[in-house]
Amino acid sequence: MHTTSTTPPRIGWLIAFALSVAFPRSVGAAEPAWPAMPEKDGAVEIPAQEWPARPGTRMVRVSVHYPSGKLGGVGPNTGLMLTLHNWGGTDCVGTADPREIATKLDVVALCVNYLQSGKADSIDGPEPYDFGYLQALDALRAIWWCNDGLAKRDKPYSPRRTFCTGGSGGGNVALMANKLAPRTFACVIDLCGMKKLSDDIAFNLPGGSDLNARYSRDPKNKRHLTLDQQELRFVGNPDHLAEMTRLGTHAKIITVHGTEDVTCPFADAEEMVFWMKRARLDVEPRWIAKGDLDGKVFTSAGHSLGNRTQIVLQFDHYLKFGGRIGLMREGKSDFERREDIRYRTSGGTFVISYAAGYPVGKFEPTLAPIAYADHIDLMFSLDRKGTKTPIRTPADWEVRRGHVVENLALAMGPLPSQMRRVPLDVKEVESVKVGILTRRKVTYQSDPDGRVPAYIFTPTEKPNGKLPAILALHQTTKIGKDEPAGLGNKEMSYALELAQRGYIVIVPDYPSFGEHKYDFATSEYVSGSMKAVWDNLRAVDLLEAIPEVDKDRLGVIGHSLGGHNAIFTAFHDKRLKAVVSNCGFCTFRKDDVPSWSGPVYMPRIKTEFTNDAKKVPFDFQELVGGLAPRAFLASAADKDNDFDVSGVKDVVTAASAVYKLYGAADKLSANYYKAGHSFPPDARKTAYVFLDEHLKK
Repeated sequence: MHTTSTTPPRIGWLIAFALSVAFPRSVGAAEPAWPAMPEKDGAVEIPAQEWPARPGTRMVRVSVHYPSGKLGGVGPNTGLMLTLHNWGGTDCVGTADPREIATKLDVVALCVNYLQSGKADSIDGPEPYDFGYLQALDALRAIWWCNDGLAKRDKPYSPRRTFCTGGSGGGNVALMANKLAPRTFACVIDLCGMKKLSDDIAFNLPGGSDLNARYSRDPKNKRHLTLDQQELRFVGNPDHLAEMTRLGTHAKIITVHGTEDVTCPFADAEEMVFWMKRARLDVEPRWIAKGDLDGKVFTSAGHSLGNRTQIVLQFDHYLKFGGRIGLMREGKSDFERREDIRYRTSGGTFVISYAAGYPVGKFEPTLAPIAYADHIDLMFSLDRKGTKTPIRTPADWEVRRGHVVENLALAMGPLPSQMRRVPLDVKEVESVKVGILTRRKVTYQSDPDGRVPAYIFTPTEKPNGKLPAILALHQTTKIGKDEPAGLGNKEMSYALELAQRGYIVIVPDYPSFGEHKYDFATSEYVSGSMKAVWDNLRAVDLLEAIPEVDKDRLGVIGHSLGGHNAIFTAFHDKRLKAVVSNCGFCTFRKDDVPSWSGPVYMPRIKTEFTNDAKKVPFDFQELVGGLAPRAFLASAADKDNDFDVSGVKDVVTAASAVYKLYGAADKLSANYYKAGHSFPPDARKTAYVFLDEHLKK
């Protein structure tokens, strides 16, 4: 991630960006009147949100197709369905035929000339291609208009049968519409749509898709693509999918994609489905290979696919009323709820407001973090006026935790954008049998710029069922990953020992240790700590990709450097359900703060906060509290000359208040043993039993 992406100096620029580009002038302004529903198949124009590239009133053409060609044909079971054209098309080009869809599925079928419809604007125009944002808002407004119009005519119909489909660019808009209105559709069918605004599409780079969205990397160029805009347009963005899950999305998402598609790369489709499944969205992939071609419905394993109308009708068991499955939306739609949908990005939050019924989008830039002078008392939060609010519930704590995230980023740098999550491209270097285990040395692509060496321990014999997995992080040692893997100090062989205990274990090198050659002087990361966190998150991605791993039983363990690395990683990655930190931390108030300011850690502790514990914008009790209600073990030596054991106890005492909020006091544990800075057998055994208790149930 670029170091300038969300650091404080950009706040002013972000505010300017928000005011000049992302806040449409039409918000709150009078709009043209909404037209009435036509009596028979026809077209109308509806008001749309202003496009900043061409300020002023904007109207969108909507083609309406009734089941019998007339409004009178709408009945109590009639649903609504968007069928959206491709990039460069208009009306109903490149998507399912609305007349056939309306008749066979008993729906009012709507085609929408969303923003930049037609070749002149979408392909030849000087402005960058919108890539789904305002385009999806246009499509959603068409659905709202249809709902509103039918209600005004007192027409009984079935709004719970709301569907969406589209081909290519229309598939992208269909997926984005479901993202921006996550509680509105019963089923969405994407036909070879774009899944992300990747760099090769955004900037027309060689070697990738031949699509050209005409953006610029230059911040001074009016066509500049911000990281925030790019993150929103990634329909597989894990953070945003998690928010959709939290909101209670229930739509069945069907993605039909050719395995040989290079226009909208098949790899992007696989990535999107992986993250949707991980977020527990109801996604059904249909990959079309050459063996699936029948010459009628499917004629290509590439981008065109075949007869897109018939492809959609293959899923009529989901779409027909009274069909074998007959999907219907659960609960109220976003139009009915009139709430805001919020998606956080690196520099702010995109807000989709339904206060007016129909959607209005805007961008709110992130403001400077709220500063806390007291990092010890975790039972209050501050607002921007400095007013204290007692923390009494987990929801109250989440406000404070959000402030911790922002303040931690001041020292460590922000968590890299999800756009940095490139394919892992795992390469095996060697494979060695170690008793009943196989130890593989691999490298994986962590970000676009570098690979990380790691060991992976798996059982040689295929296990019965899925196994829990551990991310094992080494201490400060030249040999890096070799030590936990049992190739160095045997007292530090916790990766090997956990693998022998029945875990699948990955052990990556920390940047600049072991075989991980890394130059901090040219790093794009604010800190070595954040680079390590990102490498570790990608190691967790790799664990999840191993078929034998149970994705719901992941943990992390580390000693010393690995001990605080484990806390930093788990704080940023909630997939890690159990955390063990041995001799890895204490409160900054009882620590050697300058030791944290080297390039391997957080240089800003010196340059921005003068190595003063009172000025450092976060402390470990906040991070440990931020792990709640997940399981955490503080394993600490009473004679540790690196991390004062009394400072560890201070952290655990403060964090215990947060764990009690969640009713999870039993998940916060501490083991204080008699030793120096080490990880002796008894302490390791305690750690292993703790991990077993929380990951092997």
